[in-house]
Amino acid sequence: MRTLRGRLLPRSSAWRGPGTSYSSMPTIRTLCLQPSRTYVFRSYDRAELDAEYNNRTKVPGAVDILHRWAESGRRVRKDFAVIPHIPYGTHERHRLDCFPAAAPGGPVLIFVHGGYWHTLDKTIAHFLAPTYVRAGVNFVAAGYRLCPEVRVRDAVADVARAVAWVHGNAETEFGGDSSRIFIAGHSAGGHLAAMMCGPRGPGSRVIKGGCSISGLHDLEPIRLCYLNERLLLDAEEVRENSPVALARALPLRAPALPHLLLTVGSEEGPEYLRQCDDLAHALGDAGQPVSVVNSLSADHFTVCEAFSDPEHDVLKAMLRMMGQTRKAPRGIATADQQ
Repeated sequence: MRTLRGRLLPRSSAWRGPGTSYSSMPTIRTLCLQPSRTYVFRSYDRAELDAEYNNRTKVPGAVDILHRWAESGRRVRKDFAVIPHIPYGTHERHRLDCFPAAAPGGPVLIFVHGGYWHTLDKTIAHFLAPTYVRAGVNFVAAGYRLCPEVRVRDAVADVARAVAWVHGNAETEFGGDSSRIFIAGHSAGGHLAAMMCGPRGPGSRVIKGGCSISGLHDLEPIRLCYLNERLLLDAEEVRENSPVALARALPLRAPALPHLLLTVGSEEGPEYLRQCDDLAHALGDAGQPVSVVNSLSADHFTVCEAFSDPEHDVLKAMLRMMGQTRKAPRGIATADQQ
């Protein structure tokens, strides 16, 4: 893991980490424009940009992977104690599922699911819970309203509301330590977690740290690709809800934000690598705490599975951030084995 705070390596690679040479990792797509083509974002035409962000066609067996996660989650709900559908608001998606640790007083990890802000729900993340519960962490899967019923900014507000509820009720409702709340998310959930750890989040008084797994930190390409048919992003919403833009606007001596851990699969393609790299640089340039963990040979879905793999550096880094290294699990089953 490489921790960046105010001093960064040159922008010669989209990915960096201990023991990894720049030449061995994918690099950001080189801008080489051709006059005969119509570009919508950087060196991408619309079809290419759509392809970069369509993970269900880019990753073989993506639908089967999601089905496997769902089935694993059903087994987890059967085998582990769970407090389901805790309301933090009035909408049916304003709900939390909590998998409490065996002993009271442990840290709390709020996990925000992906689905490009318009699909899936909190149960898709349940397969991750066992590793954290066994490590003494209270695992909370958060739901939020989806587009096009609401806008992306409303999903951001929902997650902020969920965080506030957990901060005010963790101790009484499930025995969690409200002074040790952390947040993580995958894909669109990574964006929402990064927003909570950014300048418009509740701050380090409430959130002590977070992790964005394959997070979408620059919403401009999302506005310009097929996804916007459901998201309806406009330029103002992109500016106000892009973690990269918000980090770039930070003054150098701004108060410290929650430490943000970033990871992305090395096989995810240039745009996902750029999404990670740009936020790492923006936070580091502003003197904010940010770390990047390698996920070699991982795609958009296997990188999420790594978040509960006891042999993977991203899980080790997350447990270390939460102060749970002495309780790190051994031999935890993978998503298709639980």
